[in-house]
Amino acid sequence: MKKLLLLLLTVGILSGCGTLGKPIDRDRDSRKFDIEYVVELSDCPVGEEIKIWIPYPGNDDHQIVKNVKFSFDDSLKKIKTSKEKGKGKDHNNSMMFVHAKVLKPAGKITVTYSAERFVNAVDLADYSNDSGDKASRDSEYLTPSTLCFVTPRIQKEADALSALSPTTLGKARRFYDHILSQMAYSKAGKGWGRGDIYHACEVGEGNCTDFHTYFSALCMAVGIESRFQIGMWGKYSPEADRYKTGGYHCWAEFYVPGKGWVPVDISEADKDVANKDKYFGSQTANRVTLSSGRDLTLAPAQAGGPINFFVNPYAEVNGKPFSGITKSCYWQDR
Repeated sequence: MKKLLLLLLTVGILSGCGTLGKPIDRDRDSRKFDIEYVVELSDCPVGEEIKIWIPYPGNDDHQIVKNVKFSFDDSLKKIKTSKEKGKGKDHNNSMMFVHAKVLKPAGKITVTYSAERFVNAVDLADYSNDSGDKASRDSEYLTPSTLCFVTPRIQKEADALSALSPTTLGKARRFYDHILSQMAYSKAGKGWGRGDIYHACEVGEGNCTDFHTYFSALCMAVGIESRFQIGMWGKYSPEADRYKTGGYHCWAEFYVPGKGWVPVDISEADKDVANKDKYFGSQTANRVTLSSGRDLTLAPAQAGGPINFFVNPYAEVNGKPFSGITKSCYWQDR
């Protein structure tokens, strides 16, 4: 059985074992759905050239994406379109790059694709002891970003919490529980949703971006590698009818030396505290990853400097960020 599971993991069919050591049931634990991602343009300067970057979903151990199609209305005259891959630390991110001349002030670009997503879960017992190896100081997963970095408060908290456990898994669980005790999921007021470490710590409220920024900063403070992922989010149970999804959802993973990546979804745990244990070491299948990382440089590189994260389309006119671009996303379970 172990050899079979290893083989399935190698080809990316399963994402791991359940938190109680049970193999993931491919049929029971996967979700199949169709996505329509609509890029909406408004107040475009007619006659000018516009450059647009759109997240392009890819395949990994936890999702299979097929039949990706882009369609354009007559608001743009295409000069160049190409599928691009990020460079350097952003190499895992794919995108569609559009260079066009604006013919009309408003328009749409529609992206459609089919996806199958698997539960991402690990057997925590297998990760309780690690090799003790230390991550390289220049690891991309320990690199601070503009809004996620180690503050004096974060360092103090991380040192105190990590002293309570000798293992990477134990330290991360201390961080996880600490954040749940310090933060509440809320979109009230201003400043939430940017993944700003000061907002997360001082206000103590926010959405998934703020929760996982707090976690990443604590990990960074003690040399535990972590990574940020973001994408679209469907309902927990399949729906018969097509529906419009929310803006996005993000989550995190941390690395146990000698073992691998462990998934967490702390904001969902805060909204479902009775089941908080399942969100440490497991992520549900009602999602599709669009990109990973923070402070991203796109391909070809944008003129306006790094972007915080990449789930919405990004555009520039005359080398400056263009604000008249938004997106709507629609989900259809299969």
